[in-house]
Amino acid sequence: MLIAITGTPGTGKSVTAKHLEKALNAEILNIEQIARKHKILVEYDDRTMSMVIDEFKISDAIEAEIKKGKTYVVPSHLSHFIMPSLVKLCVVLRCDPLVLEKRLGKRAYSQKKIGENVMCEFLDACLIEAVEIGHKKHLHEIDTSKKSAGAVCKEIVNVLNKKKKLEFGKIKWLK
Repeated sequence: MLIAITGTPGTGKSVTAKHLEKALNAEILNIEQIARKHKILVEYDDRTMSMVIDEFKISDAIEAEIKKGKTYVVPSHLSHFIMPSLVKLCVVLRCDPLVLEKRLGKRAYSQKKIGENVMCEFLDACLIEAVEIGHKKHLHEIDTSKKSAGAVCKEIVNVLNKKKKLEFGKIKWLK
């Protein structure tokens, strides 16, 4: 079983994945490490100050790493690019842009990078991409603005156990 945890940087993907790792006895897969191993890093982007990963090759690289019968969590702002047929649940973590701006301000991000990420959150970028890629049937969206990582983990476990229905498209920052 593979759980893709996506969202704008600062929404809580990594800390939620650590909670899920314990709750589900899962293994966390790091997309950047897998991309290096499978040589799907395209280039360094000076503008974003990060490596660019060939998103069309992510699925093949992930598929090569997983084994049947195991549970995996993939926390990344790119995890929604994993082929839907490999994913049991795709979770988009969201955060109020004002809260997100404060969270990102505590990191060593430039004002430009903070602004770009806040804009992506305002515009539902990860959610829209996840829907367009085909994750609609197993897509769930969570507002992490006021929730602890433990509470987010519990909600994900409840969705997996069918104690909570899948929901997406209800979080709107622009009114």
